[in-house]
Amino acid sequence: MNKRSSQQSTFGIVKGLGFAGLIPFLVPALLMIQGALSTKGFQSAALFGLYAPYVFVTYSAIILSFLCGALWGKNVSGENQTANVVLIFSNLIALSAWSCTLLIYIAPIMSIFAVALLLAGFLAVLICEREFERLNFQSDSDKKIAVSGYWKMRVQLTVIVSLLHAVVIYLMIQEL
Repeated sequence: MNKRSSQQSTFGIVKGLGFAGLIPFLVPALLMIQGALSTKGFQSAALFGLYAPYVFVTYSAIILSFLCGALWGKNVSGENQTANVVLIFSNLIALSAWSCTLLIYIAPIMSIFAVALLLAGFLAVLICEREFERLNFQSDSDKKIAVSGYWKMRVQLTVIVSLLHAVVIYLMIQEL
């Protein structure tokens, strides 16, 4: 198997896993929508007996932390100022994701804040990752091609995840 074929195979797996990773975002969000539309209300939304908004928040925090770890991995070998900023930034975002799992237990309004903070985290990681790619692969055309497919996927996934976060925020506000 040549290098290009191996890269395409790996990207196929990454893409499949990325889009499959939307399912744990979609299911609780759909349950929340169903609850909000039913006579039972938003508060009735549950997944395996667990409160659907909390399932959404905890999964979101895990995935955001994972993305920060991936960003960390890309930058850990860097010895420039940009790499250092990205390393610190990824840690701050991961810690904010963790704090969201605690905020949901304080008050309903803090749950809304937690989902909004997670949404901001996903957008911030996307912007940070794009900036890192732009700075590090300006002259390498082969890398640019490989990164462009990944970048397109990342944007698609982030848009879907961001929209789901916005829907959950809206539902939570309606329930106050």
